[in-house]
Amino acid sequence: MTRPMLTQREAAAACGVSRSTIRRRREAGDLPGCAEDPRRGWMIPVDALLAAGFRLNAPSP
Repeated sequence: MTRPMLTQREAAAACGVSRSTIRRRREAGDLPGCAEDPRRGWMIPVDALLAAGFRLNAPSP
């Protein structure tokens, strides 16, 4: 079974944060399992978002 993955934009929208927040957390190593797709950009595992303390479908600030 494959893990659900979101683009940085989708992850930011789902978590109610900016794309910069997702990018910074990815670059800091807080989101393990991220992979760069040549067509879609960085793909973020949903379970990594949850493990990092993000809540999905959080209201936008």
